[in-house]
Amino acid sequence: MNRNELENINPDIFTRMPDREFTEEEFEIENLPIDQREVFDHIRDIKDPEHPMTLEELRVVELSSIEVDDKANYCHVQFTPTIPNCSMATLIGLAIKVQLLRLLPARFKIDVIVTPGTHNSADAINKQLGDKERVTAALENMHLHAVINECLLFPEPQFIPRFVERALEETNKSEHQKVRYIQHSRQHIESYRRWRDIIYGDEKKWKSSLAYNV
Repeated sequence: MNRNELENINPDIFTRMPDREFTEEEFEIENLPIDQREVFDHIRDIKDPEHPMTLEELRVVELSSIEVDDKANYCHVQFTPTIPNCSMATLIGLAIKVQLLRLLPARFKIDVIVTPGTHNSADAINKQLGDKERVTAALENMHLHAVINECLLFPEPQFIPRFVERALEETNKSEHQKVRYIQHSRQHIESYRRWRDIIYGDEKKWKSSLAYNV
């Protein structure tokens, strides 16, 4: 998009929060509940459709605007467009929702809405984001799907922590299809849960099957 065509030519830029620390000890812990910060880490680096900045840097998403209840399987995210008439608001909401649908367990109900009072068409946008059929139909549009992926994916792979790389090698999971996706996805590369799912997923399925059969 030509800079002269931008709706918000000079948006305010905010400082990025430090990354959440991730240790080898945490990597060994199973079944930690999904919390507010984990969801924030999944969406903070989504690229804005108009600018090279992320949603966090533009303060479109904030940690305080996320509610998560792991036991109730519920995730609620509010996002704030940079201007009240932003034509990209629906696309931004779709990008957030698609990212969370891809990364959170299927048991979660995910609500993504515009922060009240921050957009002129908030009701219409919220209605579309809350309609499963309309979201599915939007993603079946190949051009729109490609645009969303541009917001969600990095062109170059991220570096994998050495102890995770070692675990992938030891379990013969280095070539797993999800490894490349995580490396290119705009999610925190050190998310212990994503790597554990790949490395120990088959083992957990086997244990569950064994327990069921007994």
